[in-house]
Amino acid sequence: MNRVLPPALTLALMAATAVAGMTPPTGMPDHDMGGMHDMKGYQVYSKAAFDAARTTQRVLFFHATWCPNCKRADADITKNLAKLPAGIVVFKTDYDRETALKKQYGIAYQHTFVLVDAQGKALKKWAGGGLKEIMAAAAAAKKM
Repeated sequence: MNRVLPPALTLALMAATAVAGMTPPTGMPDHDMGGMHDMKGYQVYSKAAFDAARTTQRVLFFHATWCPNCKRADADITKNLAKLPAGIVVFKTDYDRETALKKQYGIAYQHTFVLVDAQGKALKKWAGGGLKEIMAAAAAAKKM
């Protein structure tokens, strides 16, 4: 049964999940990332979620809501999410807000992807593409 939550309750739940480092539960709006919900393998970046996924292959997708290439990549990833192999997590990372992360990984522009190892070291960084490029980078890293 779907229920509409009062705006104050919705905001309180979103704030609580943000403080806990979680993504909003499915069905709740994510106002900062274009309505994206927590999806298996593809989720909004938070340090806690990123750290918790340390045992997987992690990809940071530096996304901007105003970027047409980012929108196409987001649509491609979302549409083809079932093709994403288990063990890969893509983090939709807010290009405009995650300034420390951009500095850490040397990100100069949006629509940049970074494959990161368990220690947080960048294994590969590339601009452009979508799910196909993410899977190719993850497969190449496994062969290293």
